[in-house]
Amino acid sequence: MDCMILILVFLGFSLHSCSHFPPRKYYYVNLAKNWTDAQLYCRGKYSDLATIVSMDDISRLQPTFTYSWAWIGMADDPKSWRDSMGNDSNSWRSSATGETSKTGYQNWIVNQPANENGNEKCVAMYTNGKWYDAPCEGIRTFVCYNVTNQNTKTYVFISTSKRWTDARDYCREHYTDLPMIENNVENNAVYSAKPASAQPWIGLYRMPWTWSDKTQSSFTHWQNGSPTNYVGDQYCNSETPLHEWSAGTCSIKLPFICHQVSKVKTTVRMKFKTRADITDPATNTQILQQLDAELKRRGWTDFKLRWKIQPKKQEEEKFTEPPCS
Repeated sequence: MDCMILILVFLGFSLHSCSHFPPRKYYYVNLAKNWTDAQLYCRGKYSDLATIVSMDDISRLQPTFTYSWAWIGMADDPKSWRDSMGNDSNSWRSSATGETSKTGYQNWIVNQPANENGNEKCVAMYTNGKWYDAPCEGIRTFVCYNVTNQNTKTYVFISTSKRWTDARDYCREHYTDLPMIENNVENNAVYSAKPASAQPWIGLYRMPWTWSDKTQSSFTHWQNGSPTNYVGDQYCNSETPLHEWSAGTCSIKLPFICHQVSKVKTTVRMKFKTRADITDPATNTQILQQLDAELKRRGWTDFKLRWKIQPKKQEEEKFTEPPCS
């Protein structure tokens, strides 16, 4: 059984969390640009439009602004959820899998989804079988689905009205989940399970707003009453002089905030004990891919991985590598 030392070198990494290291440095740019142009400017001269994931980040921002608002790097691109099913982090996902659609199937009512008032993150089925987005806090009936031993899906209408999350939990406890609809046959089956007048929850939801640099964070600092999307085109985020967030129309020209992430180099030594040939290119590529995926899942971004395998010690050397434990 081979015992080998794997050295992983992280070049220019950043860990996005409340204990973020290295800390971002923020730069206020007093140029009036729309959100897209501001993003391009920041990516050209710094790291990106400002990412803000904690109150510690906010404490490092400039105390006052020249203008009332300034763009930051948060947006809710409608191409990812309105014009198609999409596969971005703010796209529609299935409750049953937590993943975006594999088929791209959609059955929206005309002019839906609309995200009216900026808070429509869940999906219901209209009386005619078409879909529309709605506030998840709304109370309505729902349909659950179950999978039999023959891998056949059956659908059950639940007449008790619940919020979307409570409906999901009920379905998971008593059946499989809220319906995952990937084709017209499944949509018709859900439609047939409900009464004609019912408008039940189905298993589509999304998490709006993403950071320009793809950082994943649940931290928010919205101004009271925001976001609203009251004119139907407020998909980009800005900061007020109090560093509170307010959604606005992306074409408006505002000053903006960029951030720069310091580049550091960190080496992580990992010891492997395996029967596999780690020197095999296919094997070490697979290992790096798995590490890359796991680190990104944990919130690491902007890093590169490479490895070095220490040469085998010559028999005549006095120093011997300790056995793997």
